[in-house]
Amino acid sequence: MREKFSQDKLDRCISCGYCLPACPTYKLTGNEESSPRGRITLMRAVQTDKLPALDLLNESSFCLGCRACEPVCPAGVEYGVLLEEMRDITWQGTNRPLIIRALFAIVDSKLGMWALGLFSPTARRRSAAKDLHLMYGCFERRLFPSVSRAVAKLAPEVSCSSDQGCCGALHAHNGELEKGKEMAKALGAKLPGTILTTAGGCAAHLASVIGSDRVQ
Repeated sequence: MREKFSQDKLDRCISCGYCLPACPTYKLTGNEESSPRGRITLMRAVQTDKLPALDLLNESSFCLGCRACEPVCPAGVEYGVLLEEMRDITWQGTNRPLIIRALFAIVDSKLGMWALGLFSPTARRRSAAKDLHLMYGCFERRLFPSVSRAVAKLAPEVSCSSDQGCCGALHAHNGELEKGKEMAKALGAKLPGTILTTAGGCAAHLASVIGSDRVQ
C-alpha cells in the first residue's frame, strides 16, 4: 500500500514559518493548524498513524488551494501536491462537498461536456497544425467561451477539437488524484504535440502529469 503522503515532500518542510504571512486562512484565523506549516504537521501525524486521516477533513476543505505559500518557501515545499494528496484520502464519498460531486457528474459525462458549450459556443472546430492544439477548460466553455474564440482568432495556426473531454484537474484538486492523472494522460494522447490552454488550473495539472514541455 502506498504512503498516504509523499514522504520526500513532507521532509522538505523545515517549519520556518515563512509561509504564515502569505496564507489567507492563517491571516484570517491566526490558528497554526490553518497554515501550510500546521497542515503539514497534521499530515506528518497521519503519515505516522498518530492521527486518523479524517482528522484532516476540516482543514482539507478550509484551505483555499491558492498555493501562495509556495513562492515564499525557502525550502521549495510543493504544498499543492501535498494538498491534493490530503484531499485524496479525506474527500471520499459523502465527505466530498456536494458542489464538487455535482461538478464531477457534469465533466464525467459526454452529454454534460457537450451541454457546457451548447449556448455559449467556443472556438469553432478546425484542423490546422497537427502539433499545436487549443484545450478548452471545462467551465471556461460555459463561463468564458469568448476566450477560446479570441485565441483562435489571434493564432490561426492552432488546431481546435470539439471532442476533448476533461483534463482531470478538477478531480486531482478535489480528492480523485489518480483519476485526475489518468484523464490528463488520456487528453495528452488525444491532443499530440503542444497543448495551449488559457485555464491556469488545467495548465498546471497537465504540466505536472504529461510534462511542462508540452503545455503552454
